[in-house]
Parts: sequence; structure tokens; C-alpha cells
Amino acid sequence: MSHPSKSQQRFPFRTIVHVRRNYRKLPPITQTTRPIEENGSAKSKSSLSLDNVDIKCETPPLDTNNFWDRLDEHIANQTLEHNDDHGHQQTPNKVVRIFVSSTFTDFFNEREVLIKKVFPALRDEMEPAGIQIIDCDLRWGVPKDSTTEQTILTCLEELDRCFEDNGQPFFIGLVSDKYGWVPKLSELPKNITERYRWIDGASITLMEFIHGAFRTHNPNALFLIRKSENILSNLSGQYKDKFRDKEEFNQSQIQELKKKLPKMFPSEQIFHYDCFYNGLDSSTGRERVKIDGLHEFEEQAKKFLIQAIQKWYPANFSNTNSLDTEQRQMTTFLLNKTQFFVDRPNEFSLLLKYITGDHKDLKLNSPTDAKSENAQPLMAVTGRSGDGKTILLGKFVLTIEEKFQNRFFLFYYFLDGAFHANATHFMLTTLKQKLDKYL
Repeated sequence: MSHPSKSQQRFPFRTIVHVRRNYRKLPPITQTTRPIEENGSAKSKSSLSLDNVDIKCETPPLDTNNFWDRLDEHIANQTLEHNDDHGHQQTPNKVVRIFVSSTFTDFFNEREVLIKKVFPALRDEMEPAGIQIIDCDLRWGVPKDSTTEQTILTCLEELDRCFEDNGQPFFIGLVSDKYGWVPKLSELPKNITERYRWIDGASITLMEFIHGAFRTHNPNALFLIRKSENILSNLSGQYKDKFRDKEEFNQSQIQELKKKLPKMFPSEQIFHYDCFYNGLDSSTGRERVKIDGLHEFEEQAKKFLIQAIQKWYPANFSNTNSLDTEQRQMTTFLLNKTQFFVDRPNEFSLLLKYITGDHKDLKLNSPTDAKSENAQPLMAVTGRSGDGKTILLGKFVLTIEEKFQNRFFLFYYFLDGAFHANATHFMLTTLKQKLDKYL
């Protein structure tokens, strides 16, 4: 039902129907046949419908203190156990998923810094250790026409994937002066309220905080709290609403959240940062508020994530021989390169035939020496720059490595994935080490 201010219409009796909490339907309205007089005129009949009913919704206001008392009790009673195995990944190479949670309209600038600066730098830092970074930015993952159920499931199921891969999600919570959208409990399907133990009065953003950090006292969670005085003092009403909630309840909730965080997490997981308003920017095709001075924000996010990942997966950063290090680097490079691979079955089939010795469908530029039974022709994959040669071969060797671990001696080396100044020398050294180990 829509808000009463949008749905009130006049009924000749001037009757108000009160819809209170826990009413499953409106009280019955019966049709009358007696004449109705209004403004001195008589009507023989009145056909009653919702078009002439004055509807007033009464919803008792939520109490902020009561909400946080209930949340404290909920967390105390239902705290999840830590995942001791740090996720279900059994291979030396690890996938680290970083979930970013915030309201959207007021944190565009910070999310851009994370996507364009923090995460690329993190990939460069982690790739040599065999760690693939995947950022979960749901600005682009929730279609505009999504239902309430679809929106919530998109957000929380992505967090579930972080739990599966990493045991505890790598979680970044951005906090300022907006509480976010609060779905009505009556709009939520039972499978969501039970599966995620929904708290009445929580915004979707706060439920992400609860699910991804609060219940597990997540040591991989970082909360970045923006000091907004400079921004709000420079914004007009049109844009100020995008950075601060109007509703008194929402304002109270966000202030209470800021008070609660230091009580729930150690100081190294909470960081307050300054920034400043720098006009409006239309370079993206939509006019947005431009915020500058986010260098401290960038450095703190990067520093925390590097330390958290190193602490979470120490084996990837221990001193190992150069062969193991190089293999992790190369595998991580290929995982990053091929994560958006589109299936190419024809090319895969030809490559598989080549390595298994089935050459009858392959065109040979120079015939193989018939006297040599074990002769293996060379294959060259050619194409223009940007045709996807590296992605194709990268996905192929990863697939072969996974499916046929003991059937082939597989050596691959991609120069783009090398981290050494003398890559050719290191490639030959690595090949020799592998051959010595294999033979």
C-alpha cells in the first residue's frame, strides 16, 4: 500500500478507514442504496470503491534504542563460529573476494577510488603471492527493475560466496550520513527472513554489515567513516538529500551505528577520514558531487587489506623456492586474465587434438618426418592484437592442468605474467627445474 499522502481521496461520508499494524485486510465496506446528500445535492446511489475512500495508515514509530538493544541481543545469541579453514579453497593459489558495502548515492567517489586505485594496486601486490583479487561492487549487479527479493538476494548471496571462498569475508563498510533503504518486513519473503535472520528496521546496508561482519566479529572487516561537515555545508538541498537522510529515524540509526562500531571492533578496523567538496562533475554523463582529498582513504584501505590478506593466508607469503613462487605468479596472472572468458569450443577442440597427437584435422605447413614415430609438430596460434590469443591459451592450459594433472608434462610461460627483469633467462631456468623434477 502506498503512503497515505499519495493515496488519500475524498469519500462523501468523510469517513476515515484506519489501517493499523497486524491488520491483514481493510475492514469490510458495504454498499448503501440510500440517498447521500453533499453540498445540498441528492444522489440516488453511491457506488463505493477505493477511489472515494480516505485511507490513513497508522504505523507506530520504531524506537532507535529498542532496535539496537534487540540487535545486541540477536548478535549475542546467534554469533556464527569462525571458519577455521579460511574457506574451501584447497589449492596454493587463493581467490580473495572483497565485498564493498555502502549506500550508493553518497559514496560514488570513494567506490571509484577503490575500483580504480586500491584494487589494481592490491592485484599487483598479491599476484606474485598467488592470490587473485575479485572485487564485489554491486552498483552494477542489481538491475533497476529488480524486485525487493531479487535485490536483497543479489547482495547477500554475494556475501555468501565470500564466506565460501575465504571463511571470513574481506569486507569494506563505508559509513557517513545515510542509513539506506529499509524494506518493510511484510515485503520480505519468508525464505529471506529465516535464512538471513532479518532484523526488523534494518536497512539493506546494515543487514550486509550484520551478515558480513557483526555476527562473526569479522577480523577482515574495515569500516571507513567519512567526516561530512565540509561536504554538507557546501551542498544545496537538491544534492544534500543524496548525502543525508531526511527521516529522523534514519538519522538516529546512522548516528547510533557510528557509536556502536568502536564497541564491536578494535581500533585498527575503524578509520575516520576527511575529504572536501570540489564542485559538480558531469564527465560520466550524469551530474555528480565531486569529492577530493581521498588520498588518506585510499592508503588506509590498501594498507589494511594487504595486512589482512597476509595474515589470513601466511603460507602464500612464506619464503619458498623460486619455482614455486613463479608458478603461483603465473597461475594467478592467468586466473585474472581469464575470469571473463567466453567459451570457444572449436579452438579448444583443435588444441586438445594437438596435444594428444591427433593431427588428422590439422593443417601442417611442413610435413612431419615419417621415420620419427614420436615426432610432434609445433603449433603456432596467430591473430591480431586483441583477438584473445592469451585468454584462449591461458584458459586452455588451466583447464588441462585441472583435468589431466597426471597425463601430461605441462609447462607454460606467459611473458605478460613474468615478474623478472630477465624473463627469458628465468623461463629457461624454470623449465630446467621442472624437467629435473619431472624426470
